[in-house]
Amino acid sequence: MEPLEARDLFPLTERYIHMNHAGVSPMSQRARAAIEQVVEAMMNRPYRDHWAQDEADRVRALVAQLVNAPAASIALTRSTAHGMSLLAQGMTWEKGDNVVGATGEYPANVYPWMNLARRGVEFRQAQALDGRITPDSVMALVDSRTRLVAVSHVEFWNGFRLDIAAIGAECRHRGVVLAVDVMQSAGALKLDLERLPVDFCAAGAGKWLMGPPGIGFCFCAAPLLERLQPVIVGVGSVAGHDRYFEYDLTPAEGARRFEESVVSLLDTAAFGAALELLLEVGPEAIEARVLDLSRRLAERVAAAGYEIIEPWPRTRDESSGIVSFRSAGVPASSLLRDLSAAHVIARTHRDFVRLSPHFYNTEQEVDRVVEILAPERVNR
Repeated sequence: MEPLEARDLFPLTERYIHMNHAGVSPMSQRARAAIEQVVEAMMNRPYRDHWAQDEADRVRALVAQLVNAPAASIALTRSTAHGMSLLAQGMTWEKGDNVVGATGEYPANVYPWMNLARRGVEFRQAQALDGRITPDSVMALVDSRTRLVAVSHVEFWNGFRLDIAAIGAECRHRGVVLAVDVMQSAGALKLDLERLPVDFCAAGAGKWLMGPPGIGFCFCAAPLLERLQPVIVGVGSVAGHDRYFEYDLTPAEGARRFEESVVSLLDTAAFGAALELLLEVGPEAIEARVLDLSRRLAERVAAAGYEIIEPWPRTRDESSGIVSFRSAGVPASSLLRDLSAAHVIARTHRDFVRLSPHFYNTEQEVDRVVEILAPERVNR
């Protein structure tokens, strides 16, 4: 499917220019249909044994296909924070250990590590330099007591894409676990976890993955998996999940051991439909489209006199689907009001506006947004 062929699957496009995929994405007609099929079946037919487990298996396989990872390395979670917390609480820590993160991270990749202070684990944060979190700034904080580095693939506030390959390679060299928040890249950028030196990553479905909020996934590489202790345990966590009277804690194969119970059928139905659509369009085509649209948007917003949040300019490898900008003379709240009045869905953080187009947005929508922001320049 060509990217713009999918546009008709999103009824919201008839009334709005949605450029807040870094916040919450709209639901497609396919996702709605998938949910309705589940509801109809649950209303009118007996529950089929292992239905929820079978659907979870299917969705894990779809996630694995999207990020190029073994299905056994994928677990379904509620959110990025849920995934990161499974890692943080599942590792064995000693007093004096430390975790290295970065400033400007979304709290889902901060609070799980701050919460380890009660175990005597220090949380360090690399500082951004001109908006960039560099491999050097991260690794400068790593020492002999560093057990884990936790950073985002794409920073949620300015859209800067970190050099995960370089950070991961150095972590492997030093024997340090690398955990990556991929919330702002999964679904927008091509992820190849067979090639990236990442030990663990997590994301929720409600942003670029275009699924419902409240479900997500985590990836755990096999060597790390065997070192983690599941911290939420139920019938879904164990190998004999259907042998109810044996009470055997032998963990289930692969990352499924982190799913202590059934995952919501409604959530897996919608998430599965969203993943199928992304795979039908293709990760390469989606990434190319997202980067082209965000580049066009950033260049035209800058030409209209707005300040792009640093780093700017940036290379394509440093770019993502996020464009953040401010005006020296106009509050961000006023800019958001003008955009909202024109049916443009955007988001503010601090003193700037954040826009985030996806693959089905159009060049005409980008130009319309710039026209709303600077009509005097466009209409001269």
